[in-house]
Amino acid sequence: MIESIIYKDNKITLLDQTLLPIEEKYISIPDYRTMIEAIKKLRIRGAPAIGIAAAWGIYLAAEEFKDSPDWKEKLEEAISEIEASRPTAVNLFKASGEIKVLLAISDYADCFTETVRDYALKLMEYEKNASVMMGVNGLEEISDNAVNIMTICNTGSLATYGEGTALAVIRALAEKRDITVYACETRPLLQGSRLTMWELMRSGIESRLITDGMTGSIIRDKAIDCIVTGADRIAANGDSANKIGTFNLAVLANHFNIPFYIAAPESTFDRSIKTGAEINIEQRDAEEVKFVRGTQIAPADCKVENPAFDVTPFELITGIITEKKVYKNPDEIHKA
Repeated sequence: MIESIIYKDNKITLLDQTLLPIEEKYISIPDYRTMIEAIKKLRIRGAPAIGIAAAWGIYLAAEEFKDSPDWKEKLEEAISEIEASRPTAVNLFKASGEIKVLLAISDYADCFTETVRDYALKLMEYEKNASVMMGVNGLEEISDNAVNIMTICNTGSLATYGEGTALAVIRALAEKRDITVYACETRPLLQGSRLTMWELMRSGIESRLITDGMTGSIIRDKAIDCIVTGADRIAANGDSANKIGTFNLAVLANHFNIPFYIAAPESTFDRSIKTGAEINIEQRDAEEVKFVRGTQIAPADCKVENPAFDVTPFELITGIITEKKVYKNPDEIHKA
């Protein structure tokens, strides 16, 4: 398992994903401000991993302010800053929300710091176990005849703490049969080509890198059997926000009559919102589209649209694979 975030000897380090696959480098995170920068700059990314990073960021803030007479007020401000770092992934807000509940009933800074540390460690263990069970449930759900699998973005160990979400399902399939994975490059930041291919090759899983524009013809010509992706937030009706381009794959899957699955932990559900229309889609800097690793690829003054995510309606989703079960209709989500 690749560790995207490490807590050891009261120090926190992250595998800087902006440097992969060229350089494998862990960076120190000495304070919550550095953690915010890491989240914003995608040094750590993926909904479950962002939730863990947020918890550790709050821990660092608690450590910093524990000797201050107004430690609670300062900590509340720090939590608000962390929450503003990325708006779409619900795991961040679930972690911060649960910690704020603990903060409200805490009277002693030292004790609260230990409480946050224990919470972060338990969250890491939860995500690790959830990854295993998503793989188990995905293997049981997906047809034994499915050998050509397509995915988008990065949903492996780098995006969580464990085997991943969609990639955990893919790993489980690969352990039982010979499969070939077609990984979309995932423009504009190329998480598929930089990260997913790196993970698949390290795992010895047969894989092919494709550009985002190839998906339709690859599904048709290579007889793709199913598509498995992750999610950053899932509404109460099953509408799922994931990396931009996911909706395209769901439409293509519907056209070609092949299964389209979302794999995500239960923590990705946001049952406080009824539909995907309520999901706040992060709009990122235009420079990400006009430049690739510092090289300009478009007119400097061109106008750009750069939503980081899109929303796939549940009607296009065959099932949502979690560590608990596979959801096939919105009523199951409401009752869970």
